[in-house]
Amino acid sequence: MPGKVHLVGAGPGSADLLTVRAAAVLRAAQVVLHDDLVTPEILALAAPDARIVNVGKRCGNRTNSQGQINQAQINALMIWHARRGKAVVRLKSGDPAVFGRLGEELDALRKACVAYEIVPGVTAASAAASTAGITLTDRNSASALAIVTGHNIRGDKLRTPGLDPQRTTFAVYMPGPDYNKTARELMEAGVDCNAPVVLISSAGRANQKTCFMSLLDLPFAGGVAAPAILIVGEVARRVPGEQGIDAREFLPPVLAESDENRSDVKRLELLA
Repeated sequence: MPGKVHLVGAGPGSADLLTVRAAAVLRAAQVVLHDDLVTPEILALAAPDARIVNVGKRCGNRTNSQGQINQAQINALMIWHARRGKAVVRLKSGDPAVFGRLGEELDALRKACVAYEIVPGVTAASAAASTAGITLTDRNSASALAIVTGHNIRGDKLRTPGLDPQRTTFAVYMPGPDYNKTARELMEAGVDCNAPVVLISSAGRANQKTCFMSLLDLPFAGGVAAPAILIVGEVARRVPGEQGIDAREFLPPVLAESDENRSDVKRLELLA
């Protein structure tokens, strides 16, 4: 009897943020092929006799604990196990349909005539906004939400066709490690250099860090652990008393001084 592949969103990392459907499918899986960012607490939900394989790639690095792997091999593993009648879970961090290479894997499964089902998960933008205490849209200041990536296969710049940059929230996935490039492209796309931004590292996890700053500060951010997401726009303006670390933790000393010394002129001079 042929098997089936479930492409499951693992959400931001906490097991209690999985959908009920995702947890049930994971418990019933015989084979779990998971991304590198999927947490041990989620993998622990799989059956004790399930075969669990790390097929993750981090920041373009195709080496994991299992050795070298590429997308074609991941596709082949899904098909191979399904054709042997196994219940396969392809477990992806966040939501499979948002920068998760879902299209490539669906193409492979369709060509191989392998049955599949997509189980959505909480995507990074939603998780990061919730933990930072902000909204992604607001009828007073953000009439649009643009989900973009700092990395793409063609090397294209960030673009904002048909959008008003001043009334749009940008959720930038994989914004680093070159935050200078990300900031410049946002400015070139029409985002004001003084626009508020919030940089969230490891959203929804115990080691989460949330840093509110301006777009002008972003190029100098350092020590930001992956995975990270950047939210740009008026919705990212820090409310007095809101939780979050001071921008100085991510900025070099020359910019981590008092507000009077951290002038726009100084920051623009360093960018030149």
